[in-house]
Amino acid sequence: MENEYEFKRVDDTSALLNFKCGIEPIDKFIEDKKNGLDKFIKLHLSNLWIVFEDNEAVALFALSKDAIVLNSEDRHNIENDNQDVSSFVSPDDEEKFWEKERFPAIEIDYLAVRKDKRNANLGTLIINAISEKAETDELSATIFLTVEAYDTKEYSAVNFYKKCNFEFSDVAQNKYNYAQIYNGEIPITRRMYKIIIPNQ
Repeated sequence: MENEYEFKRVDDTSALLNFKCGIEPIDKFIEDKKNGLDKFIKLHLSNLWIVFEDNEAVALFALSKDAIVLNSEDRHNIENDNQDVSSFVSPDDEEKFWEKERFPAIEIDYLAVRKDKRNANLGTLIINAISEKAETDELSATIFLTVEAYDTKEYSAVNFYKKCNFEFSDVAQNKYNYAQIYNGEIPITRRMYKIIIPNQ
């Protein structure tokens, strides 16, 4: 029998009192009432959703509006991955579409699954639910989902997002490479995106 999950939009982190995803920096961020996730939500920088199973928090995600800058390499990757925009842009308008400098998106600011639920495909279910909701968003246009995927030696979410059809942004990849080469810094996140097809 498939699990019944309930998605609830909340205004604070009180339902996450005993929540642990097992990734120390993320758990600390969730627990930190002064400067962590709770503060982020109270400042209206993101909307927090909690996924419940039998009235227990098993996952969370936070979303905000975003815009993504794409270059010709990103366009090439989108077209090669059969994510062509022709399904929602007419051939006559395709060049005009690609002239845009920034594209509307929803950013996944945070996504965490309780440690004991990590192998339950809950993360994928959440990505699919976000995609479906974004496709039918009547308030504003949304063409992409974006994420700053956590990527450190201790833990990386990059492979999870790749499995969910996210790609590295070429523009962001260039900045990542620059930071490594010229600043000697290794950023802890990697900018990724996924195209979603808006409903007509």
